[in-house]
Amino acid sequence: METLAVELPDTQHVASQIARWQTAHAEFAFLIDGHGDPLSALRQFGSFCRNKRQYDLAIEALLAALAMAPTDAVPWRELASVYQITGRDELAEASVLRSLSIDPGHAITWLQYASLAYKLRHIDQSEAAYLRALSLDPALGDANLGLGVLYLGSRKFEEAITYLRRSLSWGGADAVTHLCLGQSLYMAGRFGESADAFEVAATFAALEGITLRLYARARTFSSIRDGDIEGAIAGYPALAGQEAEPIDDVLRAAFSLFSAYGMHDAAIAVGRFRLASKPDDSVQRYLLDAVAGTSHDRAPAAYVETHFDEFAEGFDSKLVDVLGYRVPQDLVELVSSSRSSFSAILDLGCGTGLAAESLRRFGPHLTGVDLSEKMLAVARRRNAYGSLIKADVIDFLAANSNSFDLIFAADLLIYLGTLDALIDGVAQSLIQGGYFAASIERANDCDFTLLPSGRFAHSEAYFESSVSRHFEVVRKQEAGLRIEAGHPVPGILYVMSRHQS
Repeated sequence: METLAVELPDTQHVASQIARWQTAHAEFAFLIDGHGDPLSALRQFGSFCRNKRQYDLAIEALLAALAMAPTDAVPWRELASVYQITGRDELAEASVLRSLSIDPGHAITWLQYASLAYKLRHIDQSEAAYLRALSLDPALGDANLGLGVLYLGSRKFEEAITYLRRSLSWGGADAVTHLCLGQSLYMAGRFGESADAFEVAATFAALEGITLRLYARARTFSSIRDGDIEGAIAGYPALAGQEAEPIDDVLRAAFSLFSAYGMHDAAIAVGRFRLASKPDDSVQRYLLDAVAGTSHDRAPAAYVETHFDEFAEGFDSKLVDVLGYRVPQDLVELVSSSRSSFSAILDLGCGTGLAAESLRRFGPHLTGVDLSEKMLAVARRRNAYGSLIKADVIDFLAANSNSFDLIFAADLLIYLGTLDALIDGVAQSLIQGGYFAASIERANDCDFTLLPSGRFAHSEAYFESSVSRHFEVVRKQEAGLRIEAGHPVPGILYVMSRHQS
């Protein structure tokens, strides 16, 4: 990370400024007469101008003071504040870092730097600065609050809870802290505590918008976990008020979160309740099977098609922005470390085309296949595929021989349990020496298992045994596939070449 340099005026220019300000500004002349020391007068004049919102003049005065005493930490700190007020954050950062290089033991300056670094999206530096400030002054409530907000934004929810509660314990009781705590607790699956925090926030100002929706969900989910689905449903409208969502949307969210956080009994209860009114809901039936431990060899086509049709429009935002999904980009990088171009590329289970832009670096001839028409509709808007085909991936592969030299499958195998049919189809559809790139979600104690999420995880040994008949593993890399329940989902990325026959 590079920071801007703050240029100080030369001594001749400073002397000229002092003479001019003595004539033009009675306040400065008074300070010079009172102190007889131009350095002290310049520093006080800078503070005076800042308080008068004469920010450019304040900056000039502080720069002049620093030209006379560049190793004085205080005017660097004051200069950083004025730069920050005027939106010159990079210069503010450079100034505060100069102050810290001179006086690294000043907790408030570390707090100032942490806030600036966070605003500039230098998250690692901001975190380190907050921690340094707290090591110097554990009672620094604003540092605890800032670190809590940083961890909330970084989706480290348990850490966020810790520091937000420390902020409250040091007297930082306000609406913002309780709202952030409520959101962190909600995202950590601690629904009763979340609702309690939102209720405290409401004593400062009425909840509205997203905070009201989260509060109503949190209290409702807590009641469901206590075993009172009917009562929770009946009480929800009054909790949510004008922010009330369709109750089935609330129940679907409850099922998803209960499953993700290992609250399987509650998830099963919600799943059965929803199926009682919608017995033909293929998505809920399959996901209920997954939570209840019912075995499947693959996700049913009806589930895959319906599930992804439902979420197509918001899919990219949720997966990338909320869950930190980078599998397509990371898998492309792994491929590029072995080969730089391909003549015909198949994006298998292409979805909305998240991999398309990255794959185009290898060549322009890109085909996408997916079972969800609505996902394909989003992919078409990218204008990156030469052809987009609605089909079951195994059926498509069975009809294609020696057509591609790269088959790409990011997060496709998670919807298949047994892999033989897919692997055979991929081998059939690749030219000799062609490449197969795929990701798996890791299972540790069996060949494959259906997870409560409805996805399949595969063991490293099972996957490598399955592909060994047709492929040689060229590259292999462990990866966090996405964030789930506040933690990265462990997986492995593979790049393989088809055996020469």
